[in-house]
Amino acid sequence: MTRHLPSLVLVLTLIAFLVRGVIYASAGAWLPLGFVLAVTALLLAARSAGRKTAQFAVRTWGVILALYGVFRLGLAGLLYVAPIGSPHAMENTGWVFMLMSALYAAAGVYLVLAWRDRFSLKPAG
Repeated sequence: MTRHLPSLVLVLTLIAFLVRGVIYASAGAWLPLGFVLAVTALLLAARSAGRKTAQFAVRTWGVILALYGVFRLGLAGLLYVAPIGSPHAMENTGWVFMLMSALYAAAGVYLVLAWRDRFSLKPAG
């Protein structure tokens, strides 16, 4: 199980973004879905290109994910310290938003560290 944990974290992060992309696409905004599909295609292409390329691609996704999580946490903190007059913004940056942001950041850091040198996207054997 421990050997497959980095792959599981990678898949779960992609699924989280895929779900969000489908939700936005149903509202008419196709860019998030296009983004997650492009990232998935790049990761699959990197898998075919070899171990080092796959590691670089996953670690890059991890950095993007960690920065995204930290940015979201910073935004929530900023809205807490200096609230704006938008009830929509305040409602959407509650504890679930902060929990998801922290999970994105933690998953990103984990992907960067776990895919450093021991794991690849190639199946064992």
